[in-house]
Amino acid sequence: MNDQASTLRYLATATINKTMPDTQLLTTIRETAPRTTRQTRCLAITGGKGGVGKSNLALNLAFELGALGNHVSLLDADFGLANIDLLCGVSPKFHLGHVISSLKDLEDIRISLTERVSLIPGGSGVEELTKISVNTHPHIFEKLRVLEEEADFMVIDTAAGIAESVVSVLISATEVIVVATPEPTSIVDAYATIKIVLRYAPAKPISIVVNNVVGIGDAEQVFQSLNSAVQNFLGHRIEFLGMIPNDSHIPEAVREQIPLVQLSPDAPSSRAIRLIAKQLFSHKQKDTGLKEVKSFWDMLAQN
Repeated sequence: MNDQASTLRYLATATINKTMPDTQLLTTIRETAPRTTRQTRCLAITGGKGGVGKSNLALNLAFELGALGNHVSLLDADFGLANIDLLCGVSPKFHLGHVISSLKDLEDIRISLTERVSLIPGGSGVEELTKISVNTHPHIFEKLRVLEEEADFMVIDTAAGIAESVVSVLISATEVIVVATPEPTSIVDAYATIKIVLRYAPAKPISIVVNNVVGIGDAEQVFQSLNSAVQNFLGHRIEFLGMIPNDSHIPEAVREQIPLVQLSPDAPSSRAIRLIAKQLFSHKQKDTGLKEVKSFWDMLAQN
């Protein structure tokens, strides 16, 4: 981990070019009105780089949260390059692109994956979706806010990278879950993502899931490297949410286009995701009624 630690130290002291006016962002976040309706916990799942397993985690986590009795909305926020539908074997006839074009209503595109889990599909190869904003499509944001209020959890699969659109989603969510693997490049990208999120939302709760774990102690080592760098250079604490072992059942589930927790519910990776879901649900029960929660879509509209 010496090379990883050195790179993390470099990133911590480097200046990242700003992609948006942080003064304006922070002002609009503070001014967003508190919610007076159902408290929906919005979990934005990211990973910095692609290929770390965030989409698989988002999908299967939604299923497990639903199995615990929650109503869950799963949003594929990789606008323009969505793939959640492929992972769960559904073929949406319509997506957000049709709503933008006023060809369909938002209710027309929502897909029920289970009794308690519904998918809001993005579109693959739809350039218009990469330009969606409250200025040009205010009616869509209002309808999405109404859908949000029907759920206990909204699980958001973000696009890879740290583009402005991705950062806006991350700082608007209730909390951010960063997926990392033991690879040095993944750890560095995870730290860079955390650093940018905390620049615009200094109090944002951030937790880590370590994926594709092979060796004993790998997950702890990855988390300790990240947590040490975040504490030392950013003055913030992150939480360890869980780990997912390397498991041959995962690529099998992708090939079969069936969620892992449904195809192989007793697989080590399925049990690991189940534990993560139970931990998140336990935290939600403890937090109920303790604080006001702002709508994700209200926050995103302002950002």
